[in-house]
Amino acid sequence: MKSSRDRQPKFATVLFVALSVAYATALSPFAGQVAADDTPAAEGKDATKDVEKTPDDAGWTPLKGKWDFSRYGGEGPVEITDEGIEMGFGDPLTGVRWTGDYPKDNYEIRLEAQRTDAHDFFVAVTFPVGDQHCSLVLGGWGGGVTGISNIDGNDASSNDTTLYRMYENDQWYKIHIRVVPKEIVCKVDGEIVVQVEREGVEFDIRDEMDPALPLGLANFQCVSEIRNIAIRTLDKAKPDATPQPKSDKSR
Repeated sequence: MKSSRDRQPKFATVLFVALSVAYATALSPFAGQVAADDTPAAEGKDATKDVEKTPDDAGWTPLKGKWDFSRYGGEGPVEITDEGIEMGFGDPLTGVRWTGDYPKDNYEIRLEAQRTDAHDFFVAVTFPVGDQHCSLVLGGWGGGVTGISNIDGNDASSNDTTLYRMYENDQWYKIHIRVVPKEIVCKVDGEIVVQVEREGVEFDIRDEMDPALPLGLANFQCVSEIRNIAIRTLDKAKPDATPQPKSDKSR
């Protein structure tokens, strides 16, 4: 049986090798690479920076002073002030339409909206797409559907833009719509919820939304508020960041 003294040289050799490897690793230029590469994008870099980028304020024109009531039949009360628009509970629709000038293509709309009572869509923004029109619906079909009505005859509940997303009452949401010759891109709080190419696509609105033409806002059996409505043409201001792929169909 070997004594502890006999085992010391072997132990010392192993310890020396281990310390040498650790020292060499510390000096290596790749020492931190594995940790850096394994770091999620959200921690090392803001992965949503481009998506959440707020457009600059150049060229925006507030939409004030030329709103009129939309006659749906059964509409609820509407209050229009310089601070915004409040649309009451209708049976089923309540809304307003813009009577001033507006672009038909290559433009952006932005606004903020919230639902203060009930649970269905708190805003449907009807807007021109060239010589056609469509509506961005937020919180429809019982509160959970977002999308464009209509695309090739199918409404927001049954086309490629259908997105299931819930909205809280008494919470403001920032809405941004971008219409360019190639596509329509819609964002909510900086997140793309609709991105649809225009080529070969027929855009239209549901029949009951006719009173919102050519540019209007509506809600469905709820109470909602709208503020900070503005529009700009893209030949007068630089467009915002290139759109990113839109989110999953459910969240």
